[in-house]
Amino acid sequence: MGPITTTLWIGTAIMVLGLLAFLALMVKAPAANRSFFSATSLVALIAATSYFAMATGHGSVLIGGRVFFFARYIDWVFTTPLLLLDLALLAVPSITARAGTVATLIGADVYMIITGLIAGSINDPTKYIWFASSTIAFVVVLYILLVQLFGDARNRGGSVGRLFGNLSLLTLILWVCYPIVWLLGVEGFRVLPLTAEVVIFALLDVVAKIGFGFILLTSSVISGREAMTVRPATSSM
Repeated sequence: MGPITTTLWIGTAIMVLGLLAFLALMVKAPAANRSFFSATSLVALIAATSYFAMATGHGSVLIGGRVFFFARYIDWVFTTPLLLLDLALLAVPSITARAGTVATLIGADVYMIITGLIAGSINDPTKYIWFASSTIAFVVVLYILLVQLFGDARNRGGSVGRLFGNLSLLTLILWVCYPIVWLLGVEGFRVLPLTAEVVIFALLDVVAKIGFGFILLTSSVISGREAMTVRPATSSM
């Protein structure tokens, strides 16, 4: 497992460097936007911990003769809601104003990861039923993100709307890749060898967490170079 371990150590290093960079950016961040920096830094910290656990052999078990990286799911069950929270905070001026929508978004996301964990941890054909359940929850997440919250983001002004659009599109593209890799990897149809699966998941994680974070935290509206304005909502009547 030489290449796999090397990949996991590289992933650990990138997550740690990302965490340090996010913390450095937070020092100069406006107080009103510190929540973005805190949430994104926590994402990097959790991911670094997960990759360290997997690199040292403490984040995986053998199930039916294959390696199952359970730490990956522990990572995702915490980091994906935080990434969605970043997007929700960007889209709406007050989370309490859309508490039901945000709660549904986070709840569907957690359900998606937990059912994915169950699917990955079993070897009989029922794993595809769990995978299908996870996929349905994923569709709910995408609907709320790209339909409901996108409309809110547009009402916050041009820069905010564009930033939300770019980040939600990045999230859509990357997150769609995860179940595809899962199906092709050792937890699914075993088309991809374990090494390729680990490398692809690591690349996706780095872009989805660290890449996402840099785009968000260095943007003009979050870094404080531009005020986050609210545009009056247009009536649909």
